[in-house]
Amino acid sequence: SKAALYDAFKGWREGGDVCSGSFDKKGTWKSTLSTKTTKYDQGGEPIVGVESVFDTEVYSNDVWGLKWADSDISTRGVFPQYYKHVDGKRVAVSPKDVPEETGLLAKEFKLAKRGEPFTSPGVGAWSKPGPKLGPLTVELVDDSKVTYSWYKFVDQPSFQQYDWSKDKKAKLQAFVEKIHVQWPIDRDYMAPPTSGELAKLDPALLVTPPKGLEVGYIPIVTKQENAR
Repeated sequence: SKAALYDAFKGWREGGDVCSGSFDKKGTWKSTLSTKTTKYDQGGEPIVGVESVFDTEVYSNDVWGLKWADSDISTRGVFPQYYKHVDGKRVAVSPKDVPEETGLLAKEFKLAKRGEPFTSPGVGAWSKPGPKLGPLTVELVDDSKVTYSWYKFVDQPSFQQYDWSKDKKAKLQAFVEKIHVQWPIDRDYMAPPTSGELAKLDPALLVTPPKGLEVGYIPIVTKQENAR
């Protein structure tokens, strides 16, 4: 509910006490997960037999996942690859049941190729008012290179479509600077999970603001391409 964060944040923005940014437990609730067997189709024709290989499952502490069975159709962790058309349905079958004369066992799908580089325009909102510093680059574990620049918060490209007054921009910038000062990145804002581990980010995605740009500035990606 709004009591979790909205009310405190709104009150702070309107001149009240500083909002910590942490979710208040009195406004949160823990949902109970449920699940059903997933249905698949190809071109409108139902796919059957997948559920004998794996099915969805809700484990303890409301953890959703897949439960793999011992099946000769496919090994654990591998989605069934072969199907037989039977009475308007695609029925999952074991590789050993695929007729040799079809040649399917020797066929493989081509691996996906990298797409075209993502590139932002060098004109318009991207250059006016423009960044304070950049471009800078980092290489990610997926072997791509990301180019980014540091923009003053109110100067970021997505905001340039709005006809905001200087006063409105100044107030927004001032409030964002308060957030940057009061909300550090080294503490929890939501309660940590009661079990399991959180996914980890590529360390290269966590960039450190240059000296003088620690407050009120944000990194904006302008390009992503193959690193080599």
